[in-house]
Amino acid sequence: MNMESLDKRIAMVKQRVRNINLGGCGAFALELHSILKEEHGIDAEIGYTGYRAGKQICFDHIFLHIEGAFVDSNGVKRISPREYRGNKMTREELAELVKDKSRWNKAFHYHFQDQYFQVISNEDFLIRQMRNYISDKIR
Repeated sequence: MNMESLDKRIAMVKQRVRNINLGGCGAFALELHSILKEEHGIDAEIGYTGYRAGKQICFDHIFLHIEGAFVDSNGVKRISPREYRGNKMTREELAELVKDKSRWNKAFHYHFQDQYFQVISNEDFLIRQMRNYISDKIR
């Protein structure tokens, strides 16, 4: 996978969607995971900073770990194995976390009127932008 191209595509999304890492990191990671798996057959590892208490995941940030890189809405950052702590969750666990909007930072979880005068959630706008700028364009 061309990580430089992925990094540029992520930057294009970040320019258009406000406050992704202020509550939208899980939604971003879930959608990017879907795009990578559907279009490129890459089953990226889902990582997080925080801890697990039984089945409860308490997190500060969610990201993907791909080919020795940490990938989130800030882009691609090469990391050493020592930097990666190895907190992992499944796609199903992430999907459940994303559904629970009460755990999101309010700076990300809001609605606005788009250019077509439709009221849209910031999460839906994020997904639309990811599908426009990342999907099928990572080469």
